[in-house]
Amino acid sequence: MYHNSGGMVIEEQHQQPKAGVLLVRICEARGISLPQGAQVPSTTGPLPVLQQFDKNEILIDALGGDTSCPVYNYRANFDVSRNSKVSISIYLRQPPQLNNNNVLARASNDHFLGNITIQPNFSSVNLEEQIYNIVGGTGAMYVQLCYTPSQLSQQTISNDSFDLLKVIGKGSFGKVYVVRKKDTNRIYAMKVLRKSQIISRSEVTHTMAEKTVLAKVRNPFIVPLKFAFQSPNKLYLVLAFINGGELFHHLQIQGRFTEELSRFYAAELFCALECLHGFNVVYRDLKPENILIDYNGHIALCDFGLCKLNMTETERTNTFCGTPEYLAPELLLGKGYTKNVDWWTLGVLLYEMLTGLPPFYDENTNEMYRKILQQELKFPDDMSDSASSLLSGLLNRDPNARLGNKGTDEIKNHVFFKSIDWNKLMVKAVQPPFKPSVQNVYDTTNFDDEFTSEQPVESMTTAEDSQISKTMQEQFKGFTFNPDGVMTDSYQQNSTMSSSQQQQPYSRW
Repeated sequence: MYHNSGGMVIEEQHQQPKAGVLLVRICEARGISLPQGAQVPSTTGPLPVLQQFDKNEILIDALGGDTSCPVYNYRANFDVSRNSKVSISIYLRQPPQLNNNNVLARASNDHFLGNITIQPNFSSVNLEEQIYNIVGGTGAMYVQLCYTPSQLSQQTISNDSFDLLKVIGKGSFGKVYVVRKKDTNRIYAMKVLRKSQIISRSEVTHTMAEKTVLAKVRNPFIVPLKFAFQSPNKLYLVLAFINGGELFHHLQIQGRFTEELSRFYAAELFCALECLHGFNVVYRDLKPENILIDYNGHIALCDFGLCKLNMTETERTNTFCGTPEYLAPELLLGKGYTKNVDWWTLGVLLYEMLTGLPPFYDENTNEMYRKILQQELKFPDDMSDSASSLLSGLLNRDPNARLGNKGTDEIKNHVFFKSIDWNKLMVKAVQPPFKPSVQNVYDTTNFDDEFTSEQPVESMTTAEDSQISKTMQEQFKGFTFNPDGVMTDSYQQNSTMSSSQQQQPYSRW
């Protein structure tokens, strides 16, 4: 008999390891108890055994057993690129339903039943098995892990290492694809950029900065980089595939968000920006199109093409860049700006989430710039005092008086965020108020069909591509991301498990 005793999400949280592959086999759990009053939802048909989502997350449904002793018997290979912990959480999941805005979404009241966290032994290649007590719930879980480091004899990673599945985005320099890594079957998003276009638009510095930031930063609300490599004509960034859609997509559908949902997104975005500022990076392009929503409803900041490195607390820069609706006054005035521009854009985004439009929006760009510099900030009658107070602080035209100028605690401790437990938020222990409807690992329905209907074929080499000089090629030196912590122009990867490791049976309790 099939029992849907709850989904299990496996998340590999990256820091910094040897390249290789980690086999994780979830066998079974025992002694699970449901919260008082929780009902097991009835199902009308079989559910998928495996769904992969978000930042190297895999969703597993129980194959048998019951709610107290679910049996999973599922193994998966992870591409290891950092000294990672494995987090396994058990949920009693609810089926998708139409919400108040007539949008199909998963219920926000999934019941969390506990989790375990495992630090794999990356110095051993032996199969390790262990029974772990569940934290935050009852019972224990039986898990096997086995790590296989990469071998230098293996072929370097390239575009041939991936199958192209779908186009999910297009830009000035190239396309974004959903891809499947052939050896581990992991699903990723692959951003392919044409070197000739980057060079002709003088964007080499920004492009290299994007890779550098993604390779360094570890934050639960920033999309992680898994691989980066290049060919003579193109650059490739392989990232986690987050298929809940852009914040922009959901904001368009719903018109505006509730204060609860807006606060949740603003809090997670604050954590992402605070992390970047800690690395002396200013983001400069916060907008709904650059924010993805994952399967569980958490945000993931992406697209770091306009970020600026080496921005200390007193450092100023003058580059005019960003999206018109979100530009800070000091940027428009051309007198130099600091990290504080990111707090202005956070304020603009929060205002837009709460009302449906940025505060100074106008179809005429020049008029919009005038409004940003001069127009009084107005709030709708139904906006709470705490929200308008926070927005007044973030949207202060004087960057030296802006909320956040004296430190991030100014924002974190504001009354608008009083209900936020920042420690729980950082470990994703806060239930998102909204969860997008995602059918499976390949689901691209939350992306524009203008892109997804296109055949996933890489563009042909042009005359412009073939005319890149050796001097120009040197500018991309070090783009390749070596997970061992060294920036080189090659990447060695092996994901082959020995037959004995793959076939070894799991023991019973």
